[in-house]
Amino acid sequence: MPENGKKLSGAEFVKAASRRLRGTLAEELASDAPSFSKDATLVLKFHGIYQQHDRDLRRAEAKKEYSCMVRVSVPGGVLRPEQYLALHRLAGQVGDGTLRITSRGGVQYHYVGKRSLRDLIRAINAAGLNTLAACGDVVRNVVCTAAPFDTPGQKSLLEWVRLVDRSLKPKTRAYAEIWLDGERAASLVDAAEESEPLYGDTYLPRKFKIGFTCEGDNTVDIYAHDLGFVAHIENGEVAGFTFLAGGGMGQTNGDRNTHPRLADPVGFIPPERVLDVARAVVSIHRDFGDRANRRHARLKYVIEERGLAWFREELARRIGWQPEPPRPLAWTRHADWLGWHAQDDRGERWFFGLRVVSGRLGGALLETVAEIVSELQPEVRFTPQQNLIFANLPPEARPALEGILRRRGAAFPHELPPVLRHSMACPALPTCGLALTDSERVLPDIAADIQGQADAAGAAGEVIHLRMTGCPNGCARPYTAEIGIVGQSPRLYSIYLGGSPLATRLAVLYSHNIPQDRIGAVLRPLLDAWVRERRSGESFGDFCHRAGVDALRERFLEVSA
Repeated sequence: MPENGKKLSGAEFVKAASRRLRGTLAEELASDAPSFSKDATLVLKFHGIYQQHDRDLRRAEAKKEYSCMVRVSVPGGVLRPEQYLALHRLAGQVGDGTLRITSRGGVQYHYVGKRSLRDLIRAINAAGLNTLAACGDVVRNVVCTAAPFDTPGQKSLLEWVRLVDRSLKPKTRAYAEIWLDGERAASLVDAAEESEPLYGDTYLPRKFKIGFTCEGDNTVDIYAHDLGFVAHIENGEVAGFTFLAGGGMGQTNGDRNTHPRLADPVGFIPPERVLDVARAVVSIHRDFGDRANRRHARLKYVIEERGLAWFREELARRIGWQPEPPRPLAWTRHADWLGWHAQDDRGERWFFGLRVVSGRLGGALLETVAEIVSELQPEVRFTPQQNLIFANLPPEARPALEGILRRRGAAFPHELPPVLRHSMACPALPTCGLALTDSERVLPDIAADIQGQADAAGAAGEVIHLRMTGCPNGCARPYTAEIGIVGQSPRLYSIYLGGSPLATRLAVLYSHNIPQDRIGAVLRPLLDAWVRERRSGESFGDFCHRAGVDALRERFLEVSA
């Protein structure tokens, strides 16, 4: 029983009985059943797989057409060219023929059949990647700023990312047995022989997200993580990290005990203490997180309810020493690293950020990226804003890359309208089981609507950060955006306003239940007021925050609704 006396959620019993994440997966993979059982689908998530069904299909007999989403972990978002090309080839063999860059710098395959799972996962592992812990109640893929600058500090940052990601993976042998060695999986395995010193038999109460970045660069949305490490660079080296804890975007309709929250700065530590602190913070979540109510089972609620002072004391007790006070943090960038950037001071290497709308690589764009990687052999980096970077390019590769983009008709980032260029969206319908309405599929139309309203208001060319999700869970981080569009029910959305253009402040609810085709019209008087009343250089989000979302609602909502 949890310490509050409440009954454990059903998921806790499934995890405890799973024999260290084996469950009945091997048996069900071998069966002819078209889908996995309810308990197996929960265990399946720890292996990086979500069972889904196409919610667009409506049959008289209400029969569901099942498939799977498979998520690949890519620590820091970094791939060697041969790894990216392996993922590309697999996209042509399974699912819907696309790759989708996630909001955590990983990649997903959609519409994967049950019979294709083992072959797909084996091929992913053969490329030096895996899907273990890409989902489930564990530490998920560890993210990092994607900017590949050639400085010792920037390079060492990726080393810490990989160390933390590798060290906090589950230790179970179930993944290898089930997906890479089917015969052994089918035999009786004594899970008691294994040890999960961090996770134990029931793993974490819910998922746990960790991010790394350098001070000034908030392209990772560091305040949205359960645990964030901000590197302070001195003389080109990482002098230490200010770490933050307690961020998270998810909330549930109608449940006021759930809400988005920004992480709090906790302390400053030397680089060699990163793994100790990460393990300890995860263990606090493990021991104090809510195991009765999964909607309330994130670290953010532990810190909010017990207090930051309690958290600091508990952390110090677990690591055996007291971190220094956090250093002040200054941010200068949230816009992703799109277009060309010099990778070093001498201009000997360059990187190019390609805009990938909603992270979806398919059709001509998928083939364009494959041609660039095949011909120029760049390092590939997926960004936490669902874009893609080609890194380590010599100056002579620049015209070659641009030539491929032009010949194939791919858009350069600067050619896209600003709202679309600086937007994000979750997949939502038709595959996500939590989605209440569309997100990815309608983002281009909604971005164009808002862009048209901004242009008409006199703000053509102005950057406005837009984030959209098909439900309140916040996977595309809408609550830190200048404009957050959050699905509430079919074709109805909530609008959140006033987030910082640097993603350091939460947006505030402006209105519920706005029809999809009215979103631009509802925003138009606000855009007009911004152009008329803003201070010099004031962003749309900063204007809404200064003017007050409540005051703006009173001024404009009844007129525009």
